[in-house]
Amino acid sequence: MASTQEILDQANALGELLAEHETAKAMESALKALQADTASQQALADLNRFGASLEEKAAQGKPIEVADKRKLEELQQAVVLNPLLAGFQRAQMDYTDLLRQVDDAITGRSAAEGQPQPQAPAAGGAGPVVGL
Repeated sequence: MASTQEILDQANALGELLAEHETAKAMESALKALQADTASQQALADLNRFGASLEEKAAQGKPIEVADKRKLEELQQAVVLNPLLAGFQRAQMDYTDLLRQVDDAITGRSAAEGQPQPQAPAAGGAGPVVGL
């Protein structure tokens, strides 16, 4: 029977292997590039802030005006067309996929069993938005 310390030692070794993986390095690189770019951060912050204000407006039963919808679309386009944000999102998805594969291996699921199941968006969410 494995001891707690043996399990923790193996977990630390796995963490080191993950950190050395090209996907983890790409994720770290994309995050650093994004953190260094204030324009990208501003575009994301503007979208998140405006999206939150629209959610609050909707929760209060206030109408979402056409101008609000246009502004939201403009802010979304600014994020979608930003190459650093797009690169970060790709790196994040790749890293998440790697972690899913590790989880599947740990839990003993086969590739067929481990297929991601569609999930409903989180409550109040207007889609995936990357946080820094």
